[in-house]
Amino acid sequence: MNKRYMPVIAAVLIAVTCTAFLPVFAQNMVGSNGLPQLPTFIYAAPTVTVVTIPQDDQLRNTGVMWLADSSTDFGTLTGASLVSQYKILVSYNGVPIIPSSMYCQFVEKDKREPMKNQQGPWETLASVPTDMSTSFLCKFRWGKPGVGVVDVYYIGSGSPAAIADYVLIIGINYVVGRNTVYGTDMQDLCVLGWPLSTVVDTIYVPPTSTTNAVKYIYADPLGGWKSCESVALYELNLLNVPIQWS
Repeated sequence: MNKRYMPVIAAVLIAVTCTAFLPVFAQNMVGSNGLPQLPTFIYAAPTVTVVTIPQDDQLRNTGVMWLADSSTDFGTLTGASLVSQYKILVSYNGVPIIPSSMYCQFVEKDKREPMKNQQGPWETLASVPTDMSTSFLCKFRWGKPGVGVVDVYYIGSGSPAAIADYVLIIGINYVVGRNTVYGTDMQDLCVLGWPLSTVVDTIYVPPTSTTNAVKYIYADPLGGWKSCESVALYELNLLNVPIQWS
């Protein structure tokens, strides 16, 4: 046989072999309209997964802070707890990693009486989000690649305006070659004016001291309430702070 014809013959044989399987594939690729449907190819892009777990209130799954130990001491930061903690796991395609960079964002969720753009007489309250990231700091502490804790500190004022339910966003950036892959997680953070339960114990530093208290332990700072927003409205009402107009 002339060798010049061998590539042509080989191409014909391959084409015949492939077309012989087309009816079999076509039988398994019929859409809901009865017409043949091309197979769908799925591309799994690289992803960064961020998982966080609040540690302050593990029943309600929220972080908790308070600005004083009682309503009478409010405004003085006496007995305040200005730190909240979250466990964190960061993985890239399932493998724990050391992030290239991290950040936190905080959005305060307030209730307002709508005065402008009211949808109807039934809209008596509206949720108003406000970026309050400058009032907080995040410190990431790693025990091993991708596994650690996030300490969240409140650095704002002790005014009643801080009492609210907050949205906490924890973001992770991871550089892979020339590309950056992003991942985020959302958590709740509750900033109270004061705890609604009694002190169970007090931690002193050093332990032999009886004056330098740095941590007050409460069994349930929310005092049995189920909603941080409800507690915030309750405490603001006790402080004679009315719901603002928007």
